Amino acid sequence: MRYLVLGAGALGGYFGGMLLKGGADVTFLVRPARAAQLQRDGLVIKTQDGGELRTQVRTVQQGQLDGTYDVVLLSCKAYDLDGAMDAIAPAMGEQSVIVPVLNGVRHIDVLTKRFGPGRVLGGLTVINAALMPDGTIQQSQVRINLNVVGELDGRASTRCAAIKAALDVGGIPIQISDNILAMMWMKFFAFVCIATIATLTRSRAGAIARSASGASFVSAVIEECTRVVTAAGYPPAPAADTAGLVRGLFSQADSTYGPSILIDMENGRSTEGGHTIGDMARHAARANVSAPILSAALCNLQAYEINRSNPR
Repeated sequence: MRYLVLGAGALGGYFGGMLLKGGADVTFLVRPARAAQLQRDGLVIKTQDGGELRTQVRTVQQGQLDGTYDVVLLSCKAYDLDGAMDAIAPAMGEQSVIVPVLNGVRHIDVLTKRFGPGRVLGGLTVINAALMPDGTIQQSQVRINLNVVGELDGRASTRCAAIKAALDVGGIPIQISDNILAMMWMKFFAFVCIATIATLTRSRAGAIARSASGASFVSAVIEECTRVVTAAGYPPAPAADTAGLVRGLFSQADSTYGPSILIDMENGRSTEGGHTIGDMARHAARANVSAPILSAALCNLQAYEINRSNPR
């Protein structure tokens, strides 16, 4: 199978690099500056165990695609989705399939409307990795490694099995789900809880754990988000203990963990807040569920974007 990976950032680079490690045929669709960097240095991935994978990669730029691909891995930020769809459109043949691992759930409707439901899988990842200033990809010390793919209609398929096999051999364990949308909502719930906590405190997990009100605030966020996703028809599964995972992340006093939305804010970049926290707030409004904490987080993010765009 031919794989096209959009971008070679934290997730795209990590997944693409591991696919290459397993022997897959991978091409990265990247911008000129990243293409030059990869040509010079190769793709460098530093794992949480202290190992390093350095691989020479094949890149292509928008408008230069060499035919269609079997699998397109989409790992862009949610706010870049429109441009990403335009970039990958020439790579989509009749049998091509998109595997999106974006945060949130709204992108599934956007992708299926553009490319058709038969050419979009559901997918999620909870691998923590960051693109460093020198272009390397660094896994964090937080050992969460959940990766899932599945057909939107729940059926078993040979293409999901082939994608799983390629990722497994490359070192990324992956599950195939017959209810991928429910699992995506589970991740959406966890991500919004974590992002809301980090957005309103502007702090790493350890500082929140050490604060006197930290545990009660974390619980209040979880309870509010639980009410929203339950009203939307996707209550957290008790067996998964997603709420327990969120509490665990913010219970370690020495933790330096910060979600991607916090890291983006620390570095003055745009965030996915409108597509994650904002989307959850919209679900709350549609279901007439009171969500003052989500509203406060969304206001905070909107003010951040205004201040970022108009620096003093």
